[in-house]
Amino acid sequence: MKQVFVTGGSGFVGQNLIPMLIEQGYTVKALARSAQAIQKVEKLGATAIKGDLNDAQRLAQGVKDCETVFHLAASVDFFASEKDLRKLHVEATELLLSAAKNAGVHKFVYLSAASVIMNGRPIVHADESFVSDNIIDGYSRTKLQAENLVLQANTRHFQTVALRPPLIWGKGDPNVLPAIIDAIKKGQMQFINGGNHRLVTCHVTNVCHALMLADQKDQSGKTYFLTDGETPVFKDFIQSYVGTQGVSIPDKTVSLAAAKRIAAVMEFVWKTFRLKGHPPLYKGLVNTLGLEFITNDKRARQELGYKTFVTIEEGLNSMRK
Repeated sequence: MKQVFVTGGSGFVGQNLIPMLIEQGYTVKALARSAQAIQKVEKLGATAIKGDLNDAQRLAQGVKDCETVFHLAASVDFFASEKDLRKLHVEATELLLSAAKNAGVHKFVYLSAASVIMNGRPIVHADESFVSDNIIDGYSRTKLQAENLVLQANTRHFQTVALRPPLIWGKGDPNVLPAIIDAIKKGQMQFINGGNHRLVTCHVTNVCHALMLADQKDQSGKTYFLTDGETPVFKDFIQSYVGTQGVSIPDKTVSLAAAKRIAAVMEFVWKTFRLKGHPPLYKGLVNTLGLEFITNDKRARQELGYKTFVTIEEGLNSMRK
């Protein structure tokens, strides 16, 4: 029976991945920092390893006797301090890679992010050869730095793979869906340029299947984009997404130029006066939600055997039940 170690097991992707791994016969150990996280992963069937990502001793305990590491833990925050994100994304990944290699782990699968190629301009049909010349947020910069560490660590005996999903969505989404609904309630939700641009998404089930394929296939040292295989119009997708919760979005719009100006001012004020929380609009948010963003997942489909396991329509329907 194959034993694996999962970081971020109590998060959105982790809570979907662990049951799938167990169903396929894996034995799972999962890093859990809090009592609540321990309870979550144990309820899913994993053995909890109490500790955090910067605790080398706990990481060594977690990876011991494991064949694969699934490194999912991250803070999906496009406004957070790059210094704080570097500790979580870069330094922790470096520590985990070292622990995994020392323990004789065979495969290291890293959940990166498609935003590592965002550059403040529309992106259409980009593949893995596309390199950004202008990453504007600390989240994407530190995720790319961590991804590079993972790929550079690849050897014949320690195989590493990085997956780049775009917007991860689905039932139980703790990030995007609640944030949009909250913005609607506060009267802050407006579509940038009418929301008529297209984007790619990746249902959480599709992400989890890809993670398992990355472990099972004999491919390493590469990064792979993932998508649902569709390019919906942003406005249509978001309206349908919140609509599954009985919420509707007012038909308000702001120009891209105005959104960028407002975001710059709000970001300046928040950072200058060290205000708590996030401003209603900031540059990272404009970049991720206001511009066309389409990536090509052909390599994952050809080399990993990835496919669309859940379509957008199927995913939305499952949320209405």
